[in-house]
Amino acid sequence: MDWSVEDKYQELLALDEHPRIEAKRATDIGKSIMQTVCAFANEPGLGGGFILLGICEPDNEHPEYWVQGVDEPDELLNNLQNNCRNQFEQSVHIQSKHELIHDKLVVAIYVAELDTAAKPCRFAGKPDKSNKRKTGVWRRGANGDYECTEQELEPLLQAKSGQTYDQTLLADAEWDDFDPSAIELYRQLRARVKPHAEELQVSDEEMLRALNLVRKKKNTWKPNLAGILLLGRPLSLRRLLPSVRVDYVRINGTEWIEDPEQRFTTTLDLRDSLIRIIPRLESTILDDMPRHFRLKNGQNQRSDEPLLPQKVVREAVVNAVMHRDYQVNQPTLIVRYSNRLEIRNPGYSLKPEVELGEMGSVLRNPFLAAVLYDLDFAETKGSGIRTMRKLLTAAGLAAPVFTSNRESNLFSASYLLHQLMSEEHLLWLQKFQPLNLSQEEAKALVLAREIGAIDNAALRAVSGLDTLTASQVLGKLCKTHGLLIKGGSGSATYYQISPSAVTENTGNLASNTGDLTPNTGDLTPNTGDLTPNTGDLTPNTGDLTSNTGDLKAYPESIQKQISNLTPKARKPQLWPLILGVCSFAPHSAEELGQLLIRRGKYLKSQHLNQMRQEGLITYLYPEVANHPEQAYRTTEKGRKWLENCP
Repeated sequence: MDWSVEDKYQELLALDEHPRIEAKRATDIGKSIMQTVCAFANEPGLGGGFILLGICEPDNEHPEYWVQGVDEPDELLNNLQNNCRNQFEQSVHIQSKHELIHDKLVVAIYVAELDTAAKPCRFAGKPDKSNKRKTGVWRRGANGDYECTEQELEPLLQAKSGQTYDQTLLADAEWDDFDPSAIELYRQLRARVKPHAEELQVSDEEMLRALNLVRKKKNTWKPNLAGILLLGRPLSLRRLLPSVRVDYVRINGTEWIEDPEQRFTTTLDLRDSLIRIIPRLESTILDDMPRHFRLKNGQNQRSDEPLLPQKVVREAVVNAVMHRDYQVNQPTLIVRYSNRLEIRNPGYSLKPEVELGEMGSVLRNPFLAAVLYDLDFAETKGSGIRTMRKLLTAAGLAAPVFTSNRESNLFSASYLLHQLMSEEHLLWLQKFQPLNLSQEEAKALVLAREIGAIDNAALRAVSGLDTLTASQVLGKLCKTHGLLIKGGSGSATYYQISPSAVTENTGNLASNTGDLTPNTGDLTPNTGDLTPNTGDLTPNTGDLTSNTGDLKAYPESIQKQISNLTPKARKPQLWPLILGVCSFAPHSAEELGQLLIRRGKYLKSQHLNQMRQEGLITYLYPEVANHPEQAYRTTEKGRKWLENCP
């Protein structure tokens, strides 16, 4: 691995907080450093991490990470090496480098991720059974390192056993939960692809065994998770997997909520076996697309086609249901804005973002994926994203924007319904000619204008830049040109168009946008007629207006709970109150903090993150986790939890 201490320090400065880089003052090798070593060795898919010794966090005198330096590097490294050999149940190997930064010595430690079979990395000694978090196993999360509970340890142990989550047996699942008509549909679809497939020549039981969709338990064949997802009855899916569904939402406008009085134009909640839901969802999206007219060479009759190619829509839908993390109790969300289609899925990409579109595929649900591959729904060679990019380019559209967030365990894909550098955008960019914007800076501005906000990952997706260069581009647009406004911090940093970029005319220009010619081809989008084929879509006109400043605005039961709240109140008192408040209206972490007389950051780290992971609450703006007006609302599962709360 080719890396330098200076590069890692600059990367830390650029991103403020980085999941793979941890800064430590390092006057000695204490518990904190060893816990980070343990977390980097354990965290799946992170690829290890770096610890910078001699770097201090921002304080009152230093607005960013600063160099204190290391006085006794040999002694520190000797102690660290000894601890890595003696403090864990098995030794952890590390690499180290040291360089002078600002004339002070900084030591960088690289901790490699352990092989799946070697995990978990665990501190030696008996755990404290009085504390349920005391497992001796540390992992890397949104708020740094944390010690696993027994439940959080299960994915590591499951991967160690060689069993993936889609092979899990659901507690109450029985053979009768299979839908006979779905099994017959599988046979029909498979016969179209391979008429003489071996599994089609045997009984249903033998076929499902061959597909690894059942497992034997006490002499009875029971469906596993993949079997229920692919071939389960709708009522069985509702009973066994209540949060596993696909929500399709249509919004007039380019933001999640522009008019609080009219939340969604239309909504459609889909819960069915995957072999049925994929074509149904594909048809719903295509029917709701603007159409364009195309006259191909050699043809006398023009064709009326959806703006997004059918193959792109199919690939997007299949990727969503095939790669999602089914351990998370959260629906897949598909939002059709006036200018784009967004798909948001639980489960970060197991493949690094920089490698998306390259050969090879990393599968979260391999048995589910194998069936979809056999039916020609999916491909498993890693070429799907590359194919989508080629098709969109050929159609004169912008490349898709993929964002993977390990901390939030989310993956999102955005498909713009026009060329990124359209004629309209090029005219808008002419305002900034005196600034001599680069092509990457121009793309960043246009994307921020188009989808409301941009972050490092989104810019990388449309520009091909690396993390550090993308951060420098955004920083220049923000600090030097004043065209973007920075919000959030650390890994939650985002940028929005500044008011001056929207309203002011900066005069004569020399923008470097000459090579940003729009590729309109022979496409003539007909966006005037966007009447959706909504079928059974039901309007949702909920009123999302909240007033946290006046307790009288809340139901009497909530007023009473807030009045009786004490500073020492814990989960049994706080969670029902949070769910009740967020059922009444969506609230941000800061608004909840004001209402419950607690710091918003404390509520988020100690309660809101866990409640969202358990599916009790969800984001108000799920397509932009770092949205400046992000808030939480109670889910259907949260309401049921609240009803059963004593």
